[in-house]
Amino acid sequence: MCGIGGYSLKDKGNIYGLRILENILETQKHRGPDAQLLWEKSETKIGLCHSRLSIVDLSNNANQPMHTIDNMLSVVFNGEIYNWKELRKELENKGYLFVTQSDTEVLLHGYKEFGFELPNRIQGMFSFALYDHSENIIFCARDRIGKKPFVYTDTKDGIVFASEIPSLTNIYNCDTSYNHSALASMLLNNMRHIPDPYTAYNGIQRLRAGHAIIIKRGKIDKLWRYWKPTEMTGIITPQRLRETLEQAVSSRMEADVPVAAMLSGGVDSSAIVHLMKKKGCDAVRTYALGMDRDDEDLRRAREMARFLGCQHKEYYFNPETQYENFKNIIATYGEPIMLLPLIHTYELCKNIRKDGIKVVLTGHGADELFYGYLGHQKTALLSDILRIAEPFSVLSKLIPKKYINTPLALLKAPKGRRKAAMYRNLENNVWGNVLSQDAKHNIVNLAAEELEYWGDISNSRYYIDESNFCGLMVENTHSVTTAGDLPAMMASVEMRAPFLDQNIVEFALATHYRDKVHRTDATKLKWILKKAVEDLMPKELLYAPKRGFGNGIQEKDILLGPWRERAEAVFSEIDDLGGLLDSSNIKKTWNKFSSGGQVDASLIAKIFSIQIWDSLN
Repeated sequence: MCGIGGYSLKDKGNIYGLRILENILETQKHRGPDAQLLWEKSETKIGLCHSRLSIVDLSNNANQPMHTIDNMLSVVFNGEIYNWKELRKELENKGYLFVTQSDTEVLLHGYKEFGFELPNRIQGMFSFALYDHSENIIFCARDRIGKKPFVYTDTKDGIVFASEIPSLTNIYNCDTSYNHSALASMLLNNMRHIPDPYTAYNGIQRLRAGHAIIIKRGKIDKLWRYWKPTEMTGIITPQRLRETLEQAVSSRMEADVPVAAMLSGGVDSSAIVHLMKKKGCDAVRTYALGMDRDDEDLRRAREMARFLGCQHKEYYFNPETQYENFKNIIATYGEPIMLLPLIHTYELCKNIRKDGIKVVLTGHGADELFYGYLGHQKTALLSDILRIAEPFSVLSKLIPKKYINTPLALLKAPKGRRKAAMYRNLENNVWGNVLSQDAKHNIVNLAAEELEYWGDISNSRYYIDESNFCGLMVENTHSVTTAGDLPAMMASVEMRAPFLDQNIVEFALATHYRDKVHRTDATKLKWILKKAVEDLMPKELLYAPKRGFGNGIQEKDILLGPWRERAEAVFSEIDDLGGLLDSSNIKKTWNKFSSGGQVDASLIAKIFSIQIWDSLN
């Protein structure tokens, strides 16, 4: 788990490479405080750098950039490869010689053997940049779900890439003008971030999850999606899910440093902690955060920690500390994002690091994959209706416009594009109140475009599966993949998520939605998962009502409570971001919200986040 960076310049590119690498190392030092190294090849105008958080093979031999003995390949890598031992054995049997006990070295020899198919052979969380000296190309890839970040800027001088946006904003000729369409898309529905591959800046992009690029002589030579979501074959049963989860937890416990866990007392984290104990971790060190000692999340976590005999610590919400955390998160992320649990996680990770812990397991992804939110009952019912109505879809042309946001309207959209259609239908309702008239005519709904992109890849014919796959890859990345990287890496902690294991994702994609969501009983959300782990926790916790991490700390209560004075100051001086926002309407919306009117608290919170980000620039 680290920070990576590098550049490839065009023949006439005049960027001072060493200074670029030094700036990236300094900006991303929190991602890897154990070693910061750089390497350049001036004759080909190539440079790589790496900030290391030592987890596997703590020796200097495993530092990066790492090179083959013949100096024909060089790599920088961020993440963990969980099947590296199996791959190493396979490669050794073919004659490859290894000199470290690091998973990084598998990338070098794996590229020799598998070429551009390498990402399909590795399982884990990763982003890497591998320089092939003989071909003079940099091969970069990001893991299937996007757990590890990769950002880059394409300038007239060449390509520069890194793990975080702030490493790129000072690059000469990088276009740092605001991307209005990207910022506007963040305001729609459940979006709380800017969707990949876009960022808040016109000149900086993200590499999409499951994608790879080849950089040659300072240009993008090729960009492609190497991953296609596939379903696990064979019988889908709770027992098989249990076996898959046990393997995922076991592989994520492998480290040359101690491993701890976050514990909320819910099904996901409790199951992981219990499996950690079963795998030989006698007294798991666990951590939780809530509003105060009476917080229901903390009560459940306490009860589960006692049940398992954990070394447990809990922390409480502090408005002043958390506000500073909020600003630090936005500054480090480099663009607006609005999710209070990110702040809670960062506070936890700071304390985890103080305890000397570098690796922590979490339950991220279970709700998205196995349908654990209360809204999934409605979406499952909607899917039933659409499935029944599908033969009569020809009648969709007769649906009046007033039903545009009803289940009937989804009949108008083709399979794979139904989620995107709902986002397009929300444009006027959301943007009409907060965007300027000029902006509304000039921006593009990038959220809908990305939902269409991933929706077209979805294999299922059922709307709930299509909707949730799009949620996993686009709509909810703030609470799944970003939440698993940003707050932890800010505190120099590696976060591992067993439920995002490739095999569990494939199992979830193969599971019928009615094996996940009971028709009437809300305690039977994530039904197949609960059956798989029902022996691991008390039934009163297993079937307790759903509560997300930080459920006791709500945006409305914070903005109208301890952060009210700050919010008042922000909304009294709205920056229109170069003509994007309607400052007058936003002030009116805030006044209505602050006086108790019916206003979407999440919209207010997202605008608040955008304004804080803008003030930090």
